[in-house]
Amino acid sequence: MERGMSKRFVARVMSRVAPARMCAYDVLRKVDTNGAYAHVALRETMERRNLPAIDAALASELVSGVLKMRRLLDDTISRHSRIAFSKLDPRVIVILRMSIYQIAFLSRIPDYAAVADGVEMAKQAAPRAAGFVNAVLRSLLRGKDWRALWSELPDPLPHRSDVGLHLSYPDFLVDHFCDSYGDHFGSGIMLAQNRRSGRTLRINSARCTRDEVIALLAAEGVAAEESPVSPFGVRLPPGVNPSVLRAYTTGMCSIQGESSMLVAPLLGPLDGKRVLDACAAPGGKALHMAELAGDHTAITAVDIHAHRAATIRRQANRLRLQSVRAVAADARSVEGEYDAVLLDAPCSGLGTIGRHPDIKWRMKAEEMESLAALQKDLLDAMAERVRPGGVLLYTTCTLSPAENTVQIERFLERRSDFSALPISLPVPPDTRARPPDPVGQRHIWPQDFGSDGFFIAKLQRRE
Repeated sequence: MERGMSKRFVARVMSRVAPARMCAYDVLRKVDTNGAYAHVALRETMERRNLPAIDAALASELVSGVLKMRRLLDDTISRHSRIAFSKLDPRVIVILRMSIYQIAFLSRIPDYAAVADGVEMAKQAAPRAAGFVNAVLRSLLRGKDWRALWSELPDPLPHRSDVGLHLSYPDFLVDHFCDSYGDHFGSGIMLAQNRRSGRTLRINSARCTRDEVIALLAAEGVAAEESPVSPFGVRLPPGVNPSVLRAYTTGMCSIQGESSMLVAPLLGPLDGKRVLDACAAPGGKALHMAELAGDHTAITAVDIHAHRAATIRRQANRLRLQSVRAVAADARSVEGEYDAVLLDAPCSGLGTIGRHPDIKWRMKAEEMESLAALQKDLLDAMAERVRPGGVLLYTTCTLSPAENTVQIERFLERRSDFSALPISLPVPPDTRARPPDPVGQRHIWPQDFGSDGFFIAKLQRRE
């Protein structure tokens, strides 16, 4: 925290600036200065400040939007600043990012209100910069050239460097998506993950129906909708905090991405079977398996971190499930044979940028390479835990050939005792200009349903 930035500053600003904007400022500063995960910092800050629903929605939109469009916001600041971007006070940068995002994207907020709030925050955070903030924002409003950059992606596509600026992605991720899936399709992935989305819930099918959960949410004033991706899914409006809803606290549902809800049903009936969920935290897939089996199965949910294994136990208690045993261990050290093994592998998370936009600025190419090596080790270890005739399900929430299709191709080359099984999902494959999936593999693309990008491979060990 810079000198002059204190709890007294927060208290003063909150009395003059809208609570939602102050919440967003606080979260974005934590992301920038402390490397905080945005979704965790946002949830904690909203709960601590007890924001009403309307303010929580705006705070969520500001945090997500600023992180999604950070590169373009920073370029816009540079175009209208008389001071080099590298020399700007980090607090001022956050204030300008928020204000410009409001002007460009949030039509319900008048421009003068965005400017006034930005100037007021600057007066408290960095008084000498208040005039500068005012000048930058008014220069922006006088100009018209910036609006073209904030429109939909043009066709034909501009140069890749322009795509990175236009869609606000770092160049290495632009190259990754376009090299992996082609310029048009890769750009479509990035564009889809910039669009707004709300949280999703998975119903506890052992206790209730989807209609019952939607009705319970409606009684709390939440206009939820059925998911088009999963028959167990419910979509919430943007900005809703699911963890405070009665349907959640009473164990009628869990917070889970829609694409992840497709995994557990692929293992088929699990009644009376032994199941291993490696790398299981926060436990959504293991708990979904237990629900589908009516709690009549034996699931060992392993995570290397003790506190994350404890999270699985808390969630199982909340859902009143007894068949999930959470273990803190390295999955590679687990012994025994299982009827089904799920490896939801640690990955780069590039399919979840829509919900976790700070991944854009956190992920590095070298980290993706190290993750692919870890996935190989885990795949080889988990293959030994599958009994003959049993099923190995490999999933990631990323869009990266090295972590997905190439990983499975090389595994099958090493392990001739495994073969691919056809995958049947409740959503049909969309073959319009989509890269074809081999038998036993399936991608869920962000542009298909507005859900996370996801990869699934289903393999069977021969008898």
